Amino acid sequence: MTPVEDFRMIVDNNLITISTDLEGNILYASKAYCKISGYSLKELKLMHVNSLIHTDISINAVSSLWKILHAMRTWRGELKLPKKGGGSYWVDVKILPNFNDSQSLQGYTAIMHDITDRKRVEVLTKTVAEEALVIQQHQEIISDYVITSSTDVSGTITSVSRAFCQVSGYSEAELVGQNHRIIRHSDTPESFYKALWSVIANGQEWKGELKNRRKDGTAYWVELYIKPNKDKNGHIIGHSAVSQDITDKKKLEELTIKDELTGAYNRRFYNQVLDNEINRAKRNKLWIGFLMADADNFKKYNDSYGHQAGDAVLKSIAASLSDSFRRGGDYVFRLGGEEFAVLFTTESKAQLLTVAERARQAMVDLNIEHSGNAPYYRVTLSMGLMELDPELNYVSEEIYKYADEALYRAKQNGRNALEVVESDNDDIELF
Repeated sequence: MTPVEDFRMIVDNNLITISTDLEGNILYASKAYCKISGYSLKELKLMHVNSLIHTDISINAVSSLWKILHAMRTWRGELKLPKKGGGSYWVDVKILPNFNDSQSLQGYTAIMHDITDRKRVEVLTKTVAEEALVIQQHQEIISDYVITSSTDVSGTITSVSRAFCQVSGYSEAELVGQNHRIIRHSDTPESFYKALWSVIANGQEWKGELKNRRKDGTAYWVELYIKPNKDKNGHIIGHSAVSQDITDKKKLEELTIKDELTGAYNRRFYNQVLDNEINRAKRNKLWIGFLMADADNFKKYNDSYGHQAGDAVLKSIAASLSDSFRRGGDYVFRLGGEEFAVLFTTESKAQLLTVAERARQAMVDLNIEHSGNAPYYRVTLSMGLMELDPELNYVSEEIYKYADEALYRAKQNGRNALEVVESDNDDIELF
């Protein structure tokens, strides 16, 4: 084999090329072209070159190609070509005009380079970029509309959504690096958080309602879902929380459980929470105080000062009691007329009496004139306190009765007094 024949064989086996006449009828195809396309040379010589351009290539693009060739200029570009039996491949193509010895155009030769893998990479890159954009857009939407946060194992905030910043009033810079207690509301008792942490610290999920505090001091409510974040070894490395703002829902609920005049809880809510709060306090080993309070000689006050002034006194009583019992888990109720009740907890039995006595004195210290309430001549409260031992089980229906009897004794003993039902009183009905 001569060097020329050897060169032609190398070109034929490795160079993807075809030649056509002026009309585009195929005259020649290299073995490399036959191999990549799947067509034999015999089959190709019966075909027009346009049939070898994939239908994904637009008619306008093909027409533009031929326009350039008819002008006896070289065309360069990328084309998608079909394979025999299905499938396709991409080539980088250079099509040159062929001239005879008299420099007359007699056809065209296309020299191609397989770029199928490169095009696949381009498509994958585009797809990944598009998917990343979609994910980013979804993340933007989530950040704008979903209240989310993440913390490390100690409760230090590591990330927050824009929705979290909006509802809390804090900026991201003010929140990240701070402990989650930055939004803790004072109405929520420490025992609540202890119970919550005991759940999530063990790798369990927690769901419930929580009252939080905004940067400006106002309150908002969320329905909260917390789940642990774990590393590949299953160790807890932090927590993620998703919240829903339910402040409006809680406001609507309050309309049904609050007394319209004083803002204290109403009797309906008293009936709902009494058993639950007593059981919760028992679980936390806290002493429970059930305090009945009644304005002394209130009918005389209304007769002397008028009902509008009487309503103002009732508001003052509710405000004074709420100020005295402001810990999370303390409840002030208006049960009807001038009768109020308080459910509260303390660490010890002795504290129950101390707190209740302080609340009685706080009302005296307001010094609201009451000419019909001798010998004090100011608005005072008579009180009856029942002390509930967390180690004992009481008949809940009887609690009101015992406290009311103590209140009656306070009235009998000169008013502006506090009488106590001791927890170890043998007359108390127990389970």
